Amino acid sequence: MHELVLRVAAGIFGIAFAAWLALAVTILVERARYDRLRGEESGGVRNPREARRLIQRAGRPARTKRATWRRIAALDRLVRAGDPSVRGLLRTALSDPNDEVAAAGVRALAEVGDDWAVDMLLDALREGRVPRSRVASQLEHLAPLPGTRLVPLLRDSDPAVRFWGATLLAPYPGLADARLVMMAHDRDPNVRAAAVETLGVRDTDSARAAILASIDDPVWYVRVHAARSAGHLLGAAAAPSLVRLLADTRWWVRTAAKDALRGIGPDAVPSLLSTLTDEDVFARNGAAEVLQDIGFVDSLASDRPDSPLLERIYAAGGEHMRAAAEQRIARQERGGTEVRAA
Repeated sequence: MHELVLRVAAGIFGIAFAAWLALAVTILVERARYDRLRGEESGGVRNPREARRLIQRAGRPARTKRATWRRIAALDRLVRAGDPSVRGLLRTALSDPNDEVAAAGVRALAEVGDDWAVDMLLDALREGRVPRSRVASQLEHLAPLPGTRLVPLLRDSDPAVRFWGATLLAPYPGLADARLVMMAHDRDPNVRAAAVETLGVRDTDSARAAILASIDDPVWYVRVHAARSAGHLLGAAAAPSLVRLLADTRWWVRTAAKDALRGIGPDAVPSLLSTLTDEDVFARNGAAEVLQDIGFVDSLASDRPDSPLLERIYAAGGEHMRAAAEQRIARQERGGTEVRAA
């Protein structure tokens, strides 16, 4: 019986291995053909007859993997050759149900890089047939060419389009600032988050006001972006608002607030000290943690180890904070003794 089971198992394994090997060989062969085709067709279009052949191939629906590769290769070659048929072929490719063909169309438009190609990418972003993140990536790489063409995206009825419009405007300081401030109050939270993030690099009074207002947004991830932008743009002026977020119910918000306060550094100390007696345990503990991370605790422990303020920080941070600080101070003292002895 045992021998029969082994024979059956060996037979099944042999069949499975053969099937896997055949599939692997097929994929490698087809990929090699595609690479060879790309290599052969890397030059320009040599004559009208060849151009007609490539145009037919680039516009023909692909039903197999090999046909897909051949279609993409033909499209790429026509783009490099600057063939006038490319505009229509790329528009067709963008609406193709084959994801690989549509993605190739997006890449090809970025390679063209002309005004009409940017407009076509923006149309694709609005329509959403191709993943918007893929289109947005190519528009980002084309900066600063899209420039003012991005602004109408902020007024689109689709919140996903408004989101990408706000995101893509980050590298364009001074462009559509007033509209972005309005979008910090958009009805869609994803749009608000994107607007607040982009406003974080806009050094204007209206941007600062919108970011501070967003710290109290009802949606947690908008508060996360607001905390990061506030720390970056407002510095110490944002500290009193940021310490409020140390009591937030969401871990991500508390973490973003602590990161922003660490970035502010010593200028945040007064606001952090006032939070050590907060009724919320998260707020007290977060304030003590930031004071430790910016070096305030070690400095106080070294200069004034019996300070009531230090005891208050330890009470907020917990006994583990006291033990860790005492160990660091002891190591520093031992290191100083060794240097003096040497």
